[in-house]
Parts: sequence; C-alpha cells; structure tokens
Amino acid sequence: MADSIEDRFAVETELLGLKLLPGQEATLRAAYAALRDAIALVGADYGFEAEPAHVFVPTPGKARGP
Repeated sequence: MADSIEDRFAVETELLGLKLLPGQEATLRAAYAALRDAIALVGADYGFEAEPAHVFVPTPGKARGP
C-alpha cells in the first residue's frame, strides 16, 4: 500500500469508488489523517490494515448465521 497519508487516502478513495465534490477532498483527507493518527496512538481491536468491509459481500443463497 502507499506510504504517505495522501497516497493512502487516494488509493482507498479510489478503491471505494468515491466521487468527491469540489472542496471535499482536503477536508476528508484531514479527517482521514486524524483517524490514522488516533488509531496509531490508542490502537484498535483489529488490524487497521485488514480488508475493508466493502470487500466482504455475502454469497447469494447462502444461509447466514449458525
């Protein structure tokens, strides 16, 4: 994955297929950087580099749960 916050933000935004309105990118990039800093400071119960939730799509016709 990319090395800088700006690169990571660009890659993840593209992966999610987000179309940002003019003026949104700077604000969202700052929020993304703050979130990354907070996770680095306090940690998380899961690996921050885990697969994003949008990757996991339920298989049609499969039962959910136990």
